[in-house]
Amino acid sequence: MFNDVLKQLRNKAGMNQEQLAKRLGLSKSAISMYESGSREPSLEILEAIADIFNVDMNTLTGAKKLSESVNGSEELSPAEKQHIKKYRSLDLYGQKAVDSLIDIELERCSVVVELPRLITLPMVELKASAGTGQWLGDDEYTTRVDVLDTPEARRANVVIEVSGDSMEPRYHDGDKVLVKLQPTVEQNEIGIFIVDNCGYIKKLGVNELISVNKEYDNIPLNEYNDVTCVGKVVGIAEII
Repeated sequence: MFNDVLKQLRNKAGMNQEQLAKRLGLSKSAISMYESGSREPSLEILEAIADIFNVDMNTLTGAKKLSESVNGSEELSPAEKQHIKKYRSLDLYGQKAVDSLIDIELERCSVVVELPRLITLPMVELKASAGTGQWLGDDEYTTRVDVLDTPEARRANVVIEVSGDSMEPRYHDGDKVLVKLQPTVEQNEIGIFIVDNCGYIKKLGVNELISVNKEYDNIPLNEYNDVTCVGKVVGIAEII
């Protein structure tokens, strides 16, 4: 069975599940499920596994005994036989040159490419204005985006796009900011606010919302304003 063969191949190669998962660009849990038989890989993944362990598909799926492939009794292809014949015709210097090239290529093929870790977050497509204000109602449409896994991204609940330049140079027009949803922020912290049905990204001051860009006036707050804090801005999202 495939799950038993996979485990044998992995152990024989001195590779743990996490190392194999990195080679394949998968999670460790996916490898665990393959080996327990609770999940079947796609044809593409099967081919990648066969390439990593240098076995054919019949061996990998259990149609051929693993010992036949591992012990070298598997029949060579005509091309492989021709390569061996050419190799044996070389002098010692030529064989060493070929051996060196093979070692270089094996090292290149064994390099594990680290894929960036991602976090999926909802993104509000209606913009939080950094300028004169833009409507942020209850019916805003959200989509989901993959952002780079960072400490700031782990704290966030949502991504919101900035519109306007009143928070420059801290935040720029078009930036996607990471927002931790919470009902209040501390003074001098930057948050997302809805004031009289208009959305802003601003720094909280004393009875006002502060624009970092001095070309913009601050927004005064009084008892007649309808003010809601959406959350605290904790960073900029690196969307993949």
